[in-house]
Amino acid sequence: MSKVVTAFALLFLTAACATNPATGRTEFNIVSEQQELAMGKEAHEQVLREYGVYDEKPELNAMVDRIGHQIAASSPRPNLPWTFTLLDTPMVNAMALPGGYVYVTRGILERMNSEDELAGVMGHEVAHVAARHSAQSISRSTLAQTALVVAAVAAGAENTERYGLVAALGVGLLFTKYSRSQETQADVLGTDYMSSAGWNPHGSESMLQGLQRLQGGPTSGIERYFMDHPDPGKRVEDVRREIAKLDAIDSTRDERPMPRDAFVRALDGVITGNSTQKTIIRGTTAYNKTYGVVAQSPRGWKAITDSGSLFAFVPAEGQEVIYAKELSEDEVRDSLEKMGLSRVGSERVNTFTIDRWRGTSNGTTYTAQTTQQSAGNNAIALLHLAQGTGTTDALAQVVRTLEVGATKVKIKAPRLHVTTSRRGDTWASLAKGEDAAELAHLNGFDYPSDVPVGITVKVRD
Repeated sequence: MSKVVTAFALLFLTAACATNPATGRTEFNIVSEQQELAMGKEAHEQVLREYGVYDEKPELNAMVDRIGHQIAASSPRPNLPWTFTLLDTPMVNAMALPGGYVYVTRGILERMNSEDELAGVMGHEVAHVAARHSAQSISRSTLAQTALVVAAVAAGAENTERYGLVAALGVGLLFTKYSRSQETQADVLGTDYMSSAGWNPHGSESMLQGLQRLQGGPTSGIERYFMDHPDPGKRVEDVRREIAKLDAIDSTRDERPMPRDAFVRALDGVITGNSTQKTIIRGTTAYNKTYGVVAQSPRGWKAITDSGSLFAFVPAEGQEVIYAKELSEDEVRDSLEKMGLSRVGSERVNTFTIDRWRGTSNGTTYTAQTTQQSAGNNAIALLHLAQGTGTTDALAQVVRTLEVGATKVKIKAPRLHVTTSRRGDTWASLAKGEDAAELAHLNGFDYPSDVPVGITVKVRD
């Protein structure tokens, strides 16, 4: 039997070699282009459900789509059914799925200060798709699944999907971790693609420098960006080397203007900070407009938006979170029991019953507290999940402030406003009591630094 397995495995490895369309190199890859398209389409629907599209300003969606398609046309896979989407999340990120699905978040868009910088972001993601990086990662991960590989080979390539080598992975691809070499390749190729499409390659460099300023700062979602796209300092150097190569071929690319004014003015009125079109975060208050759910964060905690939740609360320190989710009591119970938690008691707070849970999941002890509230035909659950065995009254604090079905809530989402800097302006005066360094970084400047006179500046209300 071992000889048969070895023979099948060798046959499989030989048959699974394919040419990378971006580099021309022969690489191990068991995922066909049709499978890429199918996986991307399946996962795309989940992404839209989880994050939503930011569509308050259709001109921004049109800009993302236009830039993306121009860059894709300069890639080695121009005929994919490319789809470019602006997601409604403050997370500072951009992502790509196999098959040509590319996403830019509202959080990263507001950080850009020219089309060239946005083209740098999108060129990087187009390069991941063009070089089939997700397909490579899937192929390598399945090498360990020898039995499935052998079964697939024995059944024939046309039956591969039946064995779950590819189809079952579709919805889990969004945050696929790329290797360091893949990230470097995407930076280099993406700079080439965006430059070939007509933008200044220095847009890639300044984009990375802008995001590098945020590392370690308080910006929502920046931790996710640097988790997915590591070592920004090295990436800047890699891009600079590629720009030098491009300049040696055509020095006029370096001379292309990178206009700031029109791009920044297009961001006037965009929701900023932790809010979204459906959920408004103002100070300690969270308000979900869909269900009219309003709540205050516990003492020392802050309110945030969170994909898959109406909103969430997180403490300044500690491994815990409170979610507000569209879940029934049965769904909450099933989820916690699957984690290995059991109900250990309950208490009454106002008109609410708060259930207490405890258990161990993957070697870690968790405690949880849950309560439910109806919202029309839907059920809203509040779930407090914490590592360890200690208990707090954090959920009880939220429950005491909770309103459901509120219709006259005078809370407006914070937004960007664009102004022109004047003589005497400083980042502190423009920030109006908020974080001056954060405002400088938002506008693409180091801090401390002077504010140039007469430039378009993004400020927050």
